[in-house]
Amino acid sequence: MAAGGSASFLLVEELFATGNDGFLAALSAFVDPEPLGRFAARWLDDRRPWARQQLLAYLDAPLRAYNHKPLIKRLFKGAETRGDDELVAAFAVGFDRMVRRIRRRGGHWDRALREYVHGLRLSSPRDTLTLVPEVAYTNRRTGERVVQRPAEWRGAQLFTYHTRYYLRRRAWRYFRRLRFARPAAYVPAVAGMLGRYRDDDLAAAEHVLDSWSLMHACFGAHPAVSFTTHRARLAAGASIGTLTPSPAYPELWTDPAAARPVLGLVAAARSRVVRVWATDLLRRDHLPNLAGLPAADLVPLLLSDDEPVQALGAELLERAAGLSTIPFATWVQLLQAKSLPVLETVAALARRHLRPESVTLFEAVTMACSPAAPVALLGLHLLRGKPIATPAERRAISHLADARSTAAAPAITAYALGLLGTAAAYDVEFVLRFFDSLLAETRAAAWAWLTEATPAWDDATVWARLTESPHEDLRLRLIEVLERRRALPGTGPELLATLWTGVLLGISRGGRRKLSALRQIADAVGRHPDRMPQLLPVLAVAIRSVRAPEARAGLAAVVSAVAARPELEPAVRRELPELELAPT
Repeated sequence: MAAGGSASFLLVEELFATGNDGFLAALSAFVDPEPLGRFAARWLDDRRPWARQQLLAYLDAPLRAYNHKPLIKRLFKGAETRGDDELVAAFAVGFDRMVRRIRRRGGHWDRALREYVHGLRLSSPRDTLTLVPEVAYTNRRTGERVVQRPAEWRGAQLFTYHTRYYLRRRAWRYFRRLRFARPAAYVPAVAGMLGRYRDDDLAAAEHVLDSWSLMHACFGAHPAVSFTTHRARLAAGASIGTLTPSPAYPELWTDPAAARPVLGLVAAARSRVVRVWATDLLRRDHLPNLAGLPAADLVPLLLSDDEPVQALGAELLERAAGLSTIPFATWVQLLQAKSLPVLETVAALARRHLRPESVTLFEAVTMACSPAAPVALLGLHLLRGKPIATPAERRAISHLADARSTAAAPAITAYALGLLGTAAAYDVEFVLRFFDSLLAETRAAAWAWLTEATPAWDDATVWARLTESPHEDLRLRLIEVLERRRALPGTGPELLATLWTGVLLGISRGGRRKLSALRQIADAVGRHPDRMPQLLPVLAVAIRSVRAPEARAGLAAVVSAVAARPELEPAVRRELPELELAPT
């Protein structure tokens, strides 16, 4: 932050009076302490929600603006005097952020080992915000005035360490006195304070130790934690990770009235350290007190990014009240959980309490197409409880071909084709959608359905479309069918040539199916010599293969065809000039 003039305070006041969003930027740039100190009372007395939001945003940002000490101190004292729990909580977190030790290399002389032991130590950096003045002098030879270094700010924090420690102690003293003056307000006020810590504030274990108010609030009664005048200390062998919830004034935190504020802290805290602490506290002291909660109150827990919080939400959901009356929209929110075990729990509860008639066909199909298997199977369960009779309903069922869950796809496909593949409701376009699915599991289930007992077995459209399939698994299955059926309905030389070519060109697979395709080509040429122009290029692909079995099979097919039909020899020489044919 460069030294120099600041914005006029008249501009700051005008922006504040009009509710302009540029107010905080102009205020931070102002460095004259006298008008800043006078402005504190006006800011505190303003009842506009915008002014309150700006005040909390100012305290949530780093307290680093030069010469803002009078403003911060008077705002803090005013919040104390007014008994403003929310503002004092914001100050407590802001003051904690100003004390952050760093790790430095160090060591000590070990008398027992008689050697110097190296290690790491925690050190307080010199980061107090001070002004470094310009260094100017006159050049004796030229008489020129020279400025050696421009004025600049050194450090990043506003107060000295002595003042920071005092402000932290005073902020926590407010909550300590609140415990005796207004006991019912203590837990909600402290929970609001804990919810303001961010992950960046507690990124390392030493940052947690340096957070004076947090350590008192969360671990003030822990036997392994002690406090000096300016920092928390851990007993030998203890660590932040081994500390269990032991808040100051534990009788207030175990009271049933504390369950709701702690639950709100689990759902809304911005720091994972605080969320884990609150979750452990709830599990230990308040699970019976939270039985019968409305399911809508548990949505934030189930949508949390922390798996312990999601698991707690699922456990509380099993004890929630009125599960049978929860609207479908709330179930949809609950089924957005990211943890698979939690999602399975929620889906199982929905299966028991959600009635198929309360869900539309579109909603059930959409749920069945979810990529999450528990949700997809739940959608399938709801569909099975709904009658499907009209063409529009069957068209909706055909959209199950777009199912995205690999685990649920076989069951969903079997259900859908069991409806769409009957003689009374058969529609080839609806059926083919499942063979065109992007999921291999859906295509495999559709192929398992395609038997002699289904209307599609003798449908020429089905087989013609399958020979043109881009999916290799279907092409290989068609080769197996051709081993049992000499011809497929609706397929001619051109379509079969395309199929065989696709199989032979499949570089990722080899083996018996390619050899079966070559035998089928040879048989087709022998039975129908007029098909040689279409099928000979396919045999050429096999002969030129790098796989010896395929090349041998291709040569055998060509030789067999020429031996059976000598008139084919000129066509073979044109297509395979490198092949020399001679009588044996």
